[in-house]
Amino acid sequence: MPATDSNQPLKRKRVVTSCVECHRRKQKCDRKHPCNNCLTRNVASKCFYTSLTPRPKHSVRPGDELASSHVYQAEQDKGTASQDAGDLGYSLVAGSNAFVGLNQVLQNEDEFQVITAAHNRPRFLSSALERNIRDLTSKLPPRPIIEELSAIFFDEVNWHYFILERFYFDDMLSRWQAPVKEHPKYLKPDSFSLELQYFPAVIFQVLAVTLQFLPSDAPVLSRLPLTSSQSYSNMGDKIVTLLGRQHGVLTAVQADFLRTSWLKNFGRGIESWHSVGNAIRQAQELGLHRHREIQQTGPNSIDETLSMFWYEEYKKRIWLNLFVWDSLMAMILGRPRAINADDCDAKPPIDCNIPREPSKTVPMTLQPGESHNGPTTVSASLFRYALAKKVHEMRALKADKAHPKDYSVVRTLHDQVISLMDNVPPFLRPKNPDTSWDSEYPYLPQQREEILIMANLFLMTLHRPHILANSESRKAALQAALATLESQQRFFGQISKHHYKLFGLAFYTIDASILLSIIMSVHPPRSSEAEKYVDHILQQAMERLSHIQAYNAIAKSGLDILQRCYHKLKGVTESISDTSGMMSASRSHSPPRSGLRDIRRELMIGPQEGSQCDPYLSTGDVDFDLPTLEFPVITNTFDQAFWLEQLDQIQSFPSNLSDPDMIWESVI
Repeated sequence: MPATDSNQPLKRKRVVTSCVECHRRKQKCDRKHPCNNCLTRNVASKCFYTSLTPRPKHSVRPGDELASSHVYQAEQDKGTASQDAGDLGYSLVAGSNAFVGLNQVLQNEDEFQVITAAHNRPRFLSSALERNIRDLTSKLPPRPIIEELSAIFFDEVNWHYFILERFYFDDMLSRWQAPVKEHPKYLKPDSFSLELQYFPAVIFQVLAVTLQFLPSDAPVLSRLPLTSSQSYSNMGDKIVTLLGRQHGVLTAVQADFLRTSWLKNFGRGIESWHSVGNAIRQAQELGLHRHREIQQTGPNSIDETLSMFWYEEYKKRIWLNLFVWDSLMAMILGRPRAINADDCDAKPPIDCNIPREPSKTVPMTLQPGESHNGPTTVSASLFRYALAKKVHEMRALKADKAHPKDYSVVRTLHDQVISLMDNVPPFLRPKNPDTSWDSEYPYLPQQREEILIMANLFLMTLHRPHILANSESRKAALQAALATLESQQRFFGQISKHHYKLFGLAFYTIDASILLSIIMSVHPPRSSEAEKYVDHILQQAMERLSHIQAYNAIAKSGLDILQRCYHKLKGVTESISDTSGMMSASRSHSPPRSGLRDIRRELMIGPQEGSQCDPYLSTGDVDFDLPTLEFPVITNTFDQAFWLEQLDQIQSFPSNLSDPDMIWESVI
């Protein structure tokens, strides 16, 4: 009996694994999102697969661009869940959760491809959003000016942060707005397209930070379409906001990181703290906090393996700096850390420079006992990283809290930081440094002072809660404050006027001066020599703040409260000097805690008549008007209220000190 149509076996169709475009053009597809052919033909928007159907264009309403920055033109078919692992918030770092664990079972099965679709598929912009970003990008200056200002950034500014490596910035700049012929070997094709989308935000922030430190008479300013540092920084932030921060893109991390430094130097501490938090979360999305091994995949891929190795080193440096900023800003602002050290297993980067030709350079590390070849872009950052880890230990042990159960933890941390200082490379050593490299690296003298200041900032934070209750902490805090102010004076003598906006130049001076004034007020020295020395140090501090207050918002708000601290201090020392018999005067002096309350009460009365305490600074050479974009003006975080709150960290309990004047031994 002949077979009917109903029971004839159906011819098995060949499974289509290529994208729709490659299948239509009968081309071999690499099954990426977007694939190699669609990238080459510049039609990434047409690259989708038959297992996915396009999302209707009307699914994004006008005005939704800020809430949802990307229009996904593909979603799961046949009733599958509209959210996948990435959308639900699961990490794709190996071994981090059950969804990623399925990869070991399903490997390359289509089911796992669906799970990870959100992290592989391209993000397409709505026409309105694309037009908005194009309008912002059009405000960038011409390419030659960008190159000129970025060169200034790397020569004069980047050493403060080392947020960027010049090779990778220049490489992205050369590919930006150029026809996509080939992607860099250190990036996957789909990642490269996203990196380029966010790269204009990095350019904006580089220009903003550079303009912060550019002299007002710099010739390049006359050729800029906008001369406002704030305008460039705000537009860079706007681009990242429009594109979204949830996709794990390194250029977005860099843009937010640069924005953090810009905000910090304008005294906008709270915003800066939020900005570095944005950068950290995106870096964690990229898995920068986790260790990753780079292995060669074949005998003919040495150059590609080397490129990937050095790019991984670059990412390690970015993560290291984020770790440092998070720890130190938490210490300065008294806020929680965004990074939990227990979640991180990323290894520190190699102490060497990123080579000019990464694909042809084999990494070389220093062996134990070998001498250091010279300064690198990561040398100082490695010290800051070691110090930042001590911040985590200090918080974990609650050593920076008053009334510790075991004071030995404070002493141990103090000794460990001193040991870190003793083991920095000779060219960074504050005492008896190797200065043979200074002519080649002019920033080294300033970097030495910065390292010394950071170490003493940690020591002041560690001992501040204990200075009234423990003579050992009191002496350590006193020495750290004096060392900081001496270092700040040397640093001030090394810089130019256009560097007066630096955050630390004002903050560290005010912090150390107030701490010194408090110690001096509640435990004044009996030696006239010590008294004159402290008076000289404080006079220098106030003079520095007076010089830079026209450029630095933090200095402007801190100078008044420091002057009142100084006048209170002078009143205390003069009353003691007028009393016959130094010993009786010392014993009749107010108890430490009540004396501190008196100081705080007097400082809370308000600024002295005629003093300048404008919380936000606008200098003559910076125009903050931005007619095309509306941004709120945020006041200076480090105002007088901030410094008064620092006094609350100084606490005491009854102490039986035999001689409070012992803290002044060996200080002068």
